[in-house]
Amino acid sequence: MRATRRLVLGGALSAPFVAYAQDAWRPARPVRLVVPFAPGGLTDILARAVADQLTPILGQPVVVENRAGAGGNLAAEAVARAAPDGTSLLVATQGIIAINKALFSRLSYDPDADFVPIAMLAQQPNLLVVSPRALPEVTTLAGLIAAVKAKPGGMPYGSNGAGSFTHLSMELLRSVAGLELTHVPYRGSAPLLTDMVAGTIPFAFDGLATSAPQVGPGGALRAIAVTSATRFRAMPDVPAVAETLPGFDASPWYGVFAQSKLDEPVLAALEAAFRRVVEGPAWAALLAQRQADAMPQGRVALAQLMARERQVWRDAVARSGARAD
Repeated sequence: MRATRRLVLGGALSAPFVAYAQDAWRPARPVRLVVPFAPGGLTDILARAVADQLTPILGQPVVVENRAGAGGNLAAEAVARAAPDGTSLLVATQGIIAINKALFSRLSYDPDADFVPIAMLAQQPNLLVVSPRALPEVTTLAGLIAAVKAKPGGMPYGSNGAGSFTHLSMELLRSVAGLELTHVPYRGSAPLLTDMVAGTIPFAFDGLATSAPQVGPGGALRAIAVTSATRFRAMPDVPAVAETLPGFDASPWYGVFAQSKLDEPVLAALEAAFRRVVEGPAWAALLAQRQADAMPQGRVALAQLMARERQVWRDAVARSGARAD
């Protein structure tokens, strides 16, 4: 049963990829995982956890290097320009791989050509939250859609910033549901949620870590949907957007990417090493603690996922008109 599950999730994954063979490629020096954000966030936490478990597998220290700034472009450029020996890997989200090429007029790297996916560490859906003060009658996504369509000229919504993932997710929702909306960008979740609690902003997408404390028992906001394709195991009573709008899937994910110019034996060995970590019980326990889900897919399936993600989010950028420079 275990082998069958791996075959399905990994696409064309072959046996040498599943087991880390003794004669597989090994790095000649320490491996660095370059994180495009400051320490402390989920991306950094996942990178440090996987680094600890990879060190004995690869036989070299695996260290995390934080390179924040420019929407993740500094970190991506550092890995793209590093020596092509398998010791520099990028821990990335949709922003770097699927969005920045459309959002920035110039990049010093090509996310399509320079990187290939090695492993998916986790995914964690965002929440669609509503302000009861602004929309006391709205308890479902269908109800929100009806309320927006009933308001002449549409309705405002908030985001964590122009071009942010929460902004583009709402642009995707607006397009699929045929809504008229006015974007009100904020500088992060804290000021956005403050105005939502006050009733100034009626609804928004927001990250689970920041919005979940506001929607629990006695919370000031109401969660009406999650952005994952199905219901999120940590919040089983909150429907997925896809239950109302089939096919909708806008969950942030966290993946590891290598330089595309690496030789196949190196890519295969890296994939096998990461799969030993992300398919293990210790990783499952970490994700449960952090309210995240696993995405154990092989490189073939991940390449197909990346192709879909690029198309979805570049279309969303075009509809939004957002630019980062």
